[in-house]
Order: sequence, then C-alpha cells, then structure tokens
Amino acid sequence: MKIRCECGGIIVDQTDSLPYKGHLISDQDWFDFLDAIDRAIEKSGPTDKDKERAAMSIRRLAVHLTKLIYQCTNCGRLYVTNEEEELETFQNLKPFEGKSILASDSGKNQK
Repeated sequence: MKIRCECGGIIVDQTDSLPYKGHLISDQDWFDFLDAIDRAIEKSGPTDKDKERAAMSIRRLAVHLTKLIYQCTNCGRLYVTNEEEELETFQNLKPFEGKSILASDSGKNQK
C-alpha cells in the first residue's frame, strides 16, 4: 500500500518492521487483550498444536483490536485507520523535527 501525504510525501507499506508504522489499541481494549494473552499462555494445552492454536487466536484478536497508524517521514503527519478502514489525518502544531514517534528502541536495527 502507498499513501500520498498532504505534503506530497509517499508513505510505503510493503514490508514488515517499518519505523513509521504502528498498531494502535484503545485503552478500553488493552487489559482485555493482556488477559487474553495470559489465558492463551496458561490454558493453551500441552501439545504444539494447542500452543499454535492459542497463538493464532491472539494474533487474530490483535488484528481485530488494533488500528494502523502511519507517520509521514517528510512532514510528521499521522494517518490512522478508522472503523471504515479509511485514513484520518492528524498534524502536530509544532514544526516537524524528523523524529519518528512510532519507531521502537528494540526495532532500531531492523530494516
């Protein structure tokens, strides 16, 4: 997917571990999500197949509960998917200093 930012920049989403892409989860869903992870770990069952089923269940829940968020590396605007899977735009009032707010410390060295 490619998103054309209002500034003219292009946001490309064609691979994993992007420093300008994130997954946003509502605070209303956060603890339910953590509880689902706990249940999957504690009650997944003894076999590899049981564990795989539990892991896939958590992945499906994560996809269901999260919205995608992108940051333009050119101007810093944020694009967030809404319930209709359309993009909503948010812009900081301060000048953009080139810092990605979505990049992870643990993902710094990933490409």
